[in-house]
Amino acid sequence: MKIISKISLLIFLASMSLSLPAGAAEVPDVVRVFLDIYKTQWQAEPTYAAISETAGDIVIDKLSVVKPAANGQPGMTMTVEKVVLGDVSDEGNGLYEIGRATASGTKLEVKGAGGTDFTVDVPESSVKNWYLQDPGENPTPATALRAALTVAEEMSSGPMTLTAMGQTITSQGYTMTWDGDPATGAGAYAAKLATVVIPESLMALIDPSGALKQLGYSGLTFDIEGNAKVDIAADKLGFDGNFAYIGKDMGALKFSIAAGDIPVALFSEIQKAEASGKEPDYTTLMPQLQNVTLGGFTFRFEDNSITKKLLPLMAAAQGTDEATMVASAGAMLQLSLMQLKNQAFTDQVVAAVNRFLRDPQSITVALKPAAPIKVQELMALNPAAPGDAIDKLGVSVSAND
Repeated sequence: MKIISKISLLIFLASMSLSLPAGAAEVPDVVRVFLDIYKTQWQAEPTYAAISETAGDIVIDKLSVVKPAANGQPGMTMTVEKVVLGDVSDEGNGLYEIGRATASGTKLEVKGAGGTDFTVDVPESSVKNWYLQDPGENPTPATALRAALTVAEEMSSGPMTLTAMGQTITSQGYTMTWDGDPATGAGAYAAKLATVVIPESLMALIDPSGALKQLGYSGLTFDIEGNAKVDIAADKLGFDGNFAYIGKDMGALKFSIAAGDIPVALFSEIQKAEASGKEPDYTTLMPQLQNVTLGGFTFRFEDNSITKKLLPLMAAAQGTDEATMVASAGAMLQLSLMQLKNQAFTDQVVAAVNRFLRDPQSITVALKPAAPIKVQELMALNPAAPGDAIDKLGVSVSAND
């Protein structure tokens, strides 16, 4: 989820940040709450050219926020031509709902070191049923976490562009959805950045050797998507998420991870560290961090023609042909895995790799312990006995399933 939404959330949430001038007669509570949340998250103060109310909607013209480069992070400038907020309601207990909101003419400019400057343009974006939590004075870790969460039934944009090194990457836009408890932020999240297109001119800069072009890819088109279920109870958080990078006419890389008993106080510590410009101090949280559990992890590759294109090139680089390379792969893998001292696992890996190379469909590496395993148990695993660790963690490899 984070990987998918980092840029899109930054664009939309920053564009929704509101700042009223000193001495203003009245500051709507929802504006005050969001401003406080924004300052906590980004350590930057937004400004605007004008603010008005039309038929109950709050209209903000020419928003701007400048965050100077600091602590190794790039500088950022955000401008938004217009933001409209409507159907705002006070839900009680510091919770506010924005029924609908739009942002038009959003531009994010990032200036980093080493020629990493880029600009993102989002002509139109919108949000539906967005819930903001007022953290109040001296919030508890749970309240601070809820205030920092982006909780909205739907967020989306139209087509967007990213320009860097004189080249332009396009996307059809992003969507994010959520269904859960507005009071805690727990629930099911999903996000997608659709049809990202890297043109041939940029590919030539990224891949000067032309390796991808030899495989038949003059440009790249892909989607990034993910979903997660978040459970929040008392002072603990659980997470079960899936993420995917799906390349057109190539294949898909998919990841999943499940973790539990994550201390909510961890997020408060990270927030305080960001505000002070220092590294988080995990010392006092270490006993709780030791009890964080890992329920499972999966890496999966689903082929969509790229493997068959890649195998002949790999064989040629080894001075052999594809059939010979595939036939010898199992024996070479058998030798390299002997140091794991787990013959059953070695046999499983060799069989899976042979099956995949003969008929490339999918290959999956999974970690599924019999019961969620604590961090302190992971740290206690004996590196000199990798075979035992493989059994304890429930590591498996399979193909074409």
